[in-house]
Amino acid sequence: MKKITAISLTATTILTGFQLFPAPAYASFGDFLLGVGATLGVGALVKSGQDQSDRYRPVPPEQEYYRGIEDGTNGAKYDNPRDSPDYDRGYRIGARRRRG
Repeated sequence: MKKITAISLTATTILTGFQLFPAPAYASFGDFLLGVGATLGVGALVKSGQDQSDRYRPVPPEQEYYRGIEDGTNGAKYDNPRDSPDYDRGYRIGARRRRG
């Protein structure tokens, strides 16, 4: 008899003390938007840190030249962090193309 009582008390404690099937969590649309915004914000911070570290790494002269042409053609600001003469030449050509 003592074993049955102990088992039933243990089962009752488990079932009432712990929720085996908790109610589903509900979130509002605002909570959803907050989560999306936080995720995008963290992603942007990580991405901007990577852009800064990549900004000064060495690249081939052809890449500097074509980046200069693209910046000059699109009217982007002059951005030559490595003081590359290839970028200068490409930027001048791109700016000439933009003017016609």
